Amino acid sequence: MARNTGTALRGRRAGLLLATAATLALAWPTGAALAQRGGGQPQAEQGPSKRPGGNPGGGNQGGACRPNPELRIALQAADAASAPPLQPGRAVCLTLRRGQSAFFRVATDAGSHYTVTTRRLAGETDTVLALLNRAGRTVSGDDDGGREPLSSMLEVGPELEPGLVRVGTLQSQGGTFEVIVTRSAAVPPPDFPVTLDGARAGQPLAVGETRHLRLRRQQAAFFALPEELGSLAATTTNLRGDTDTVLAVVDADGRVLAEDDDGGEGFASDLPLAGLAAGPLFLRVTTLDGSAGEFDLTLRQEAPQAAPDFPTSLSAARERPPLAADSTTHLVLRRRQAAFFALPPGQDLVVLTRNLRRQTDTVLALLDADGAVLLEDDDGGGGFASRLATRSAGGHAAFLRVQTLDGSGGGEFDLVLRSVGARSGQSGGVAGTIEQARQRPSPVVGEAVAVTLEAGEAGVFSLPYDGRPLVAMTFGLAQGTDTLLELLDADGGVLDTNDDIETSLASRLEIGAEPRPAFLRVRQVGNGPADFQLVLIRPSR
Repeated sequence: MARNTGTALRGRRAGLLLATAATLALAWPTGAALAQRGGGQPQAEQGPSKRPGGNPGGGNQGGACRPNPELRIALQAADAASAPPLQPGRAVCLTLRRGQSAFFRVATDAGSHYTVTTRRLAGETDTVLALLNRAGRTVSGDDDGGREPLSSMLEVGPELEPGLVRVGTLQSQGGTFEVIVTRSAAVPPPDFPVTLDGARAGQPLAVGETRHLRLRRQQAAFFALPEELGSLAATTTNLRGDTDTVLAVVDADGRVLAEDDDGGEGFASDLPLAGLAAGPLFLRVTTLDGSAGEFDLTLRQEAPQAAPDFPTSLSAARERPPLAADSTTHLVLRRRQAAFFALPPGQDLVVLTRNLRRQTDTVLALLDADGAVLLEDDDGGGGFASRLATRSAGGHAAFLRVQTLDGSGGGEFDLVLRSVGARSGQSGGVAGTIEQARQRPSPVVGEAVAVTLEAGEAGVFSLPYDGRPLVAMTFGLAQGTDTLLELLDADGGVLDTNDDIETSLASRLEIGAEPRPAFLRVRQVGNGPADFQLVLIRPSR
């Protein structure tokens, strides 16, 4: 998901290549016509499989294979019928250019069960394999599942109704490598549909039904879902070994509508189905990265849940008073739930999430009066927390949307609004100039003050005039904060400074009893916002 801030959503885990055409086909460019000799087409050789030490097919010993320019290669699926098929045990050396993919039939001599593998990858080549069924739909795929680094491996059985093998490189970067088909031992067919087409022909999962599934590597299970989803949820339990399940609801074209990885206990999945678009819908069951796994799948009825005490839509937020500045709201979000709040008008605010429970990962968005997203942030608050400043939205922020990353896991956390007054000197903020600080009371000795500064801002505080020395300290620095303390005279001249306490990014400045009036200025070192605590104390001696 694109962000309007500099904070990008980090990738949680490698995505599955066991997917439908809607997810896999996007990575493959449309091919050109059937390759002819020369003319900038990919080159290939086919010969008996040998180790790099002796390749009678003409490959370089111990290095990259050497393509055979006489072998025709199909760059479109429609042309594969007139190109030579992959023969079991005979490696084909390919050199693909940027944007190219090759399509192959597999010879009937390979049998009903076979494995397609890439090997002898030259340089930085990173291969990707996909299996197309007879209808042209992608039913299986692999990126880095081969025995060599960045190589690929597909295990094929008759239940996939194999048609063609598509051979390419990651992000279509091109490269040189071998592709080979080897016969595999026959295995019993699964007792569940392994393709979307198979699920269409089967009966929908029944509420309360539990299916025991044993997925082979790269295998997926598909089930039709009931027409009335209501408050149903799909759950995996009893995971054996290192199984890590992934559940997804897909439509009739294979597009993912909802997905869950670890919403259940441990590596199990728990995917609520309420609120999804009308069907027909299907449940896709896979394992993380396409590894083998064994587990139980259940379609269950969820217990009714109480209505939340916060608005869950923009229209509901319009009917509620705005959040108060300098306030904290505790939120518990369910899966795919978002909270919406009106913001106090005309105020400079910083919005943060804090005290995240159980691996919660928050996402904040500032919306304009029509609900359009102005700014969005995932992890700008440090760790999995989020942070946004209304000033960065140019004064147009009217609403706040609060949700969790991907909305799949829900979460519990505190939503904090802080007013910022360093530039405007408004009530509730921190003075930004000596003139503003003169109009404010001095901080109470021994009481910490929470300070929030935007990039380029400074906070200024008048010092108590009681004839006694002080020590100013910063602590509780948020991630990315590095404070600098400066002692100023009445005219703004710098009398003393402190940046870091030993190896810490916090600051400590000893202040004598004179001169007075005097002021304390605190700034962030470098660019970026700052959040920290400031306190004045008496020296120990």
